[in-house]
Amino acid sequence: MTSTDASTFDVLCEVIAKDHGLDPANLTPETPLAELTIDSLALIELIFTLEDRFNVVAENVPADLPTLGSVADYIDGLRAKSASGDANVELTDAPR
Repeated sequence: MTSTDASTFDVLCEVIAKDHGLDPANLTPETPLAELTIDSLALIELIFTLEDRFNVVAENVPADLPTLGSVADYIDGLRAKSASGDANVELTDAPR
């Protein structure tokens, strides 16, 4: 994980805990989304929330984001692209 992962992951856990009534202390990067009953629609809603929090734009969200860590990695990739000023570049491979 990169240096931005901790803050991204912390925000992700905060959002998940609030929206799903979970204890963030029980969430790890390896936690499967399916275990949290986050289906594809809930994942898109989560991505929208994270877009707002981090001021990034997610286009063509990968279908294969199986864990909380993969979601955090995806958002970190968007943040890196945004910080580099290359907002038009899309991420095509979901980090694992």
